Amino acid sequence: MIKFELYKNRKTANIVIDKTNLKEKDARGIRRVAQKVCKDVERVTGVCPVIGESLCRTENEVVVAVLGKTSDTDGALAAELIAEMQMDVSSIRGKRESFLFVVTEQRLLIFGSDKRGTIYGMFHISELMGVSPWVTFADVVPERKDEVYMTEADTFYSKEPSVKYRGFFINDEWPAFGNWTFSHFGGFTAEMYDMIFETLLRLKGNYLWPAMWTSSFSLDGPGEQNAILADEYGVVMSNSHHEPCLRHSEEWDKVRGEQSPYGNEWNYSTNREGLLNYWRDGLIRSGGYENIITIGMRGERDSSMLGEEASLKENIDLLKDIITEQRKLIRECVDNPDVPQMIALYKEVEAYFYGNPGKRDGLRDWEGLDGVTFMLCEDNFGNMRTLPTEELRARKGGWGMYYHFDYHGGPISYEWVNSSYLPKVWDQMTEAYEFGIRDIWIVNVGDLKFQEYPLSFFMDLAYDYEKWGIANRQAPQKYLKYWCNREFKAVCDSQTLEQIAEVIQGYTRFNHNCKPEAMKPDTYHPVHDAEAERQLERIKKIDETLEKINAVMAEEMQPAFWELLYYPAKASLNVQKLNLLAGLNHFYAAHGAAAANICAEQMKGALALDKGFTDTFHGILGGKWDGMALSKHIGFTNWNDEECKNPVRAYVDPVEGCQILAYVKGDGDTVTAGGAWTGKTLIMDCFERPGQNEGIIMLLQTGNQPGNYRIHCENPGISFSETEGAVEICKEIRVMLEREKLTGEMRFEICHENGKIPVELYCEQPRIQNVKNMTFIEDRGIISMEASHFAEKKETAAGAFEVLFTYGKTKDGIKAYPCSRWFKEEEAPGVTYRLWVREAGTYRLHLYCAPVNPMYPGAAVCCSVSANGQKRQEISLIPQDYRAGESSCREWAQMVLEQIRRVECEVSLQAGENTLEIFALSPGFLLEKLVLVREGKMLRTSYLGPMESFYTE
Repeated sequence: MIKFELYKNRKTANIVIDKTNLKEKDARGIRRVAQKVCKDVERVTGVCPVIGESLCRTENEVVVAVLGKTSDTDGALAAELIAEMQMDVSSIRGKRESFLFVVTEQRLLIFGSDKRGTIYGMFHISELMGVSPWVTFADVVPERKDEVYMTEADTFYSKEPSVKYRGFFINDEWPAFGNWTFSHFGGFTAEMYDMIFETLLRLKGNYLWPAMWTSSFSLDGPGEQNAILADEYGVVMSNSHHEPCLRHSEEWDKVRGEQSPYGNEWNYSTNREGLLNYWRDGLIRSGGYENIITIGMRGERDSSMLGEEASLKENIDLLKDIITEQRKLIRECVDNPDVPQMIALYKEVEAYFYGNPGKRDGLRDWEGLDGVTFMLCEDNFGNMRTLPTEELRARKGGWGMYYHFDYHGGPISYEWVNSSYLPKVWDQMTEAYEFGIRDIWIVNVGDLKFQEYPLSFFMDLAYDYEKWGIANRQAPQKYLKYWCNREFKAVCDSQTLEQIAEVIQGYTRFNHNCKPEAMKPDTYHPVHDAEAERQLERIKKIDETLEKINAVMAEEMQPAFWELLYYPAKASLNVQKLNLLAGLNHFYAAHGAAAANICAEQMKGALALDKGFTDTFHGILGGKWDGMALSKHIGFTNWNDEECKNPVRAYVDPVEGCQILAYVKGDGDTVTAGGAWTGKTLIMDCFERPGQNEGIIMLLQTGNQPGNYRIHCENPGISFSETEGAVEICKEIRVMLEREKLTGEMRFEICHENGKIPVELYCEQPRIQNVKNMTFIEDRGIISMEASHFAEKKETAAGAFEVLFTYGKTKDGIKAYPCSRWFKEEEAPGVTYRLWVREAGTYRLHLYCAPVNPMYPGAAVCCSVSANGQKRQEISLIPQDYRAGESSCREWAQMVLEQIRRVECEVSLQAGENTLEIFALSPGFLLEKLVLVREGKMLRTSYLGPMESFYTE
């Protein structure tokens, strides 16, 4: 077996860099990365290798080189070794960002097709040693080893990355990132960006939009040190959607003025020459570095250029004039005729892309943008909107996608911890890739901290789409296990790793279902379907698992554990819990129940915990990350944190004497103990659900003195967990049926010192026989079905539905593939659900779909529905006048806050067995749940929809 010993007997192999064919800046960048790899070796072994430039044939050595475009442009060492070993390097020569990693007995050869390929090859050593990409930015400690070696099995020829430019955008960086970098680095300096560039390259990224709220990348280094450092590392820099020609938004305020050569107005119509001078100087200053140059223009402070009175054509014509002059400046000032350029179709610029309906006056059809990458954007909440038609996918310049894990804007900002859910990220970004968006992927990560998990996935998906993309339907679940192993395997056993995965899956799904900033006391219903209580139980379970992990987590990994898992999970679930308790508090207080006071104290404790978690986090490693958890995250009443407030805590002064009320758990209608004259009866109809033989009655104390209760029941088939006792604050009584013993009236009485509460039971079970498997049975006029629980799947030559596991708010999702095509009615793939109802009649069908926007203006997003083989009816998911991304559009705002799109139609069902078929017609349709409601019945208010109905198996 060929075995290269990188470290043995307290000695490491040295690293030899062939720089004979490199520019000095490239040699400096490769040496910087070599030094970081040496530090990784030291982390693992305790010994740091030496970096040299010439071979020592008697020692083990790692040889690092950048291949030339042709063999005669290889470096001297590379050429010598290629000839000596008769190596075939044709598979990577001339390719983009590729490398070979060849293991021999005495040498480890890392030859890159270009500088970045070489850098990825060097960091491949770190990966094989078990060093996390988050070793610097999240303090992940690798396992110490007595010996490190590679074998011929580790020889590796890398692929080209799937997406050409892959990176992230540090944004919305105050108060967190901004406070942190000023207190630790004195600002947005090169010393700080060294950490960012290292992390980006370890993640196999190559592209960055720098922080921009109060910073100027090209000035803050100090001076150009940031840009110089990025160029050495091979990091391609660019600017956000409203910062053209390599000038930063904050620079304008520094140089504008009546006496300035740039003028004083950010207005092309009134200050044309001043702005052209401004852009020209930016291109002269920074055009020699590796950039993607943003072109176009938006108004000052990320706004539209012209006023609302301006026509679409006026805006388009102005922008065309601006772009024409900017591209002239680029040709004049940048010594690279092929320098990549990008225009971001963000917010109102998207309308300029399409132009006026029926005309070809938009940017889409304008030859002035040939060769420029169109950077599209989702709706700021992770849902695709404009995607390129098949006709446009192969255009010169290609396509990019600007995605969000963080957003500052309406209907609500989310800038705190991770609230992005991997199944959704996978679904939306694979859809983008399948629509031909393969040139630029960039994601807004806010402060970067607490986005380590989704960012890792985003970058790996962009780098290796073949592994994590559309062909791997369970990629999110597999990646979760992979990521947990990568970050924590050094100190955790398999059981603990499984628990870590459970916690990540649990808290990210909570935050996906409702972002912490958007969470309110009435988001989940306090009593209907016991929704709030079920959520509290889930939080409790996740919290218990998290504490088990914490108890066994190695001390050296505690900082990384807090950064990557404990703080984002614990703190965000605490905010969810705070609001759930507030909902219960308000419900109990509205009924005068003393239980409100218990909830109020628990809320007070949750608020104290929130501050405590933040303070503890800021103290990690002597304050290394102090400031990073400062983003507001509780009780937003506007789109941002202005006027945010903690949930109101209501306290109750119970009335004098003994008094109680009761309600059925899951229902919420209350009855107070009193005399027969009240005429109120508590109804328990939960026993009508097939297989349901147990229900719960809640007794709440509303008086200031505990009272005794006694249950009087003459039916031998009804029994109770307790039949008498005292009600102090709250009492839970289980009611159980033995149906074979039921005789007489289906009722009982709860007798109390203050009166009686009569309880009537509805126990009739549907009589069903010989129904097929996967048949859902009506329950009190309602059938609720998870989308993945279909009975049959209809595949066609055109496509088929597939299950997206764990996608939905309550379970899975289903979506038709290929995901980039429209289906004609006769070729549409479908799924069939079986159901059984008591009565024939009209039923209201509610489809709970994933958030979706039109793929282009006027495009339909639709499916079709057929009951019992009747004529299909087409259902549109998009109402008229729908405007994705605009907070004024009520339908869109509600959709993104609730992470669901609900649509309805009517279907006719027959008594007994029925079938319901759903067919996909357009891209974007993703179904999570179906609910049928008999005419005359009403759905209880809830956030997640009714719990799934009983079905046969």
